[in-house]
Amino acid sequence: MTKRITALVQPLVDILVTCDHAFLEKRELTPGSWALTDKNTQYDLLIATQSNRTLRSGGSGSNSLACAALLGMSGTCVGLAGADVYGDTFQRDFKACGIETPNALIPEAHTGTCLSMITPDGERTMRTHLGVGIECDHSHIKETDIAGRDWILLEGGHFLTAGSKNSAALTSAMNLANKLGTPVAFNVSSEFAATTKRDTIISDILPRASLFILNESEAKALSQQTSAEASFSWLAARCSGVAVTCGKEGALLQYNKEQVRVPAYTNITIVDSTGAGDAFMGVLLAGLSHGLSLEAAGKGAARLAAEVVGQHGGRLSSNALALWREAVGLT
Repeated sequence: MTKRITALVQPLVDILVTCDHAFLEKRELTPGSWALTDKNTQYDLLIATQSNRTLRSGGSGSNSLACAALLGMSGTCVGLAGADVYGDTFQRDFKACGIETPNALIPEAHTGTCLSMITPDGERTMRTHLGVGIECDHSHIKETDIAGRDWILLEGGHFLTAGSKNSAALTSAMNLANKLGTPVAFNVSSEFAATTKRDTIISDILPRASLFILNESEAKALSQQTSAEASFSWLAARCSGVAVTCGKEGALLQYNKEQVRVPAYTNITIVDSTGAGDAFMGVLLAGLSHGLSLEAAGKGAARLAAEVVGQHGGRLSSNALALWREAVGLT
């Protein structure tokens, strides 16, 4: 039987450029930082880099969905994009992956874009303009896109912080999923959301999620603990499924009353860390959907997250399935 996953996302197209640390310093941009910005500021930065640009469909939930699709999951991407060159790129890329995009492109609207400035050490500094994605509300959430799925993946960071319409979409999706018995994977996806929406996350989301996903800094911000291990324990006491990614230290996982620590795959040359956490999440969900043990699913996720770090952009190449099968012991 085909495994199916839906993701509620802010459609973004990544604009990848290269720069040096002097460029970031001159513009008072903290290396490795992420922030929302307006369209004009983003454009001014893009022009100032004087770098060749590469367009890649991106966004946290979108990247995760594309990775899961490579491992045999049927995907549906719910979110709003504009009828512009970026929206065309987004839908074209998903069509190539066999992923459904049920929401039509919005005429005369700007698709969300993320300017990703990559320094020689592979670190990326990102400035994001969400575009028409902030108009996604409860009316865009359909029962037919959630029913019968193995997972619904909710992209928390933007939907929690980008306004009342996005908050309504997130609430509607979670309510429908709980009503239909569709497991909810919730990705915090920003330290800002973990900090500013802490009370909402703890009271309204943690108890209703089947798998709660966040990186180490987000986990510390939400739990108000000082280490990844203490943060994981705090979260594990409040949610049956937890994944805390810790970069080169691997990941801490809990699911179905089992806990494991999965080491990172380090035999890789760092090129660009964009999308590594997204890949980990999508591959983890695919592994669990295919019936793998938590440890095996985590190992597969760590392997393909490392593959993303060794390339430009957050989307995996076509050899990902073979690498994954080897990592989880299916070869």
